[in-house]
Amino acid sequence: MKNKTIVLCTALLCTLLISTPRAAHADVDNLLSDTSFELKLPPDQGGWILFDESMFSPDEAHSGSQSMFNWGFSRSVPYPPYFVGTVSGSFQEFPAGPGSRWQLTGYGVTPTGLKGAPAFGIVQVSFFDALGNDLGTVETAGSSTPLARTSNKVNSQTPAGEWIFLDTGIATAPKGTATVQAFTLYVDFSGSDTSQGVYFDDLNLCALKDDSTCESI
Repeated sequence: MKNKTIVLCTALLCTLLISTPRAAHADVDNLLSDTSFELKLPPDQGGWILFDESMFSPDEAHSGSQSMFNWGFSRSVPYPPYFVGTVSGSFQEFPAGPGSRWQLTGYGVTPTGLKGAPAFGIVQVSFFDALGNDLGTVETAGSSTPLARTSNKVNSQTPAGEWIFLDTGIATAPKGTATVQAFTLYVDFSGSDTSQGVYFDDLNLCALKDDSTCESI
């Protein structure tokens, strides 16, 4: 466990302390290990690093018999800001240089439907310098800024029980980039007073060349 990092998860100021060992490559095109969470590899074998309320789950699967479940409990309180939120997730980290181009895709589902807003699950690509400073986050196809935007998500408008294709679009690493982290994330600041979350499966992280995309390389 190396660096403490700050993940920009939405326009809300959400921070979380996590560590960042390097994950092993799974195959030529998809850099992620255990992309459908079947192996449940530990981090020191290149597997997923889980934080807060996250777990491997047999309850839902887009393929195989396992998925990643990121969840949490957001409660309302009688004082500003009138809710207490949660951010949970999993990630893997890889070396990256300035100007490198990345795309993360996958699938997400909520079996019973999410209550309240903001409450959503996303896949996310974040860039960090050699000291672990967060240089920016992109989780929206077509975004022209490294700052997080709340799209590419499973939320209260998503049909319950339907696996949704998630796509960060192409994210270009900014100046000073040393690593890239690929995340599944669940964010809940709804104050809904209920435990809820999103399942993720079949993720694909591509280091892009020329005009390629994850689907074409």
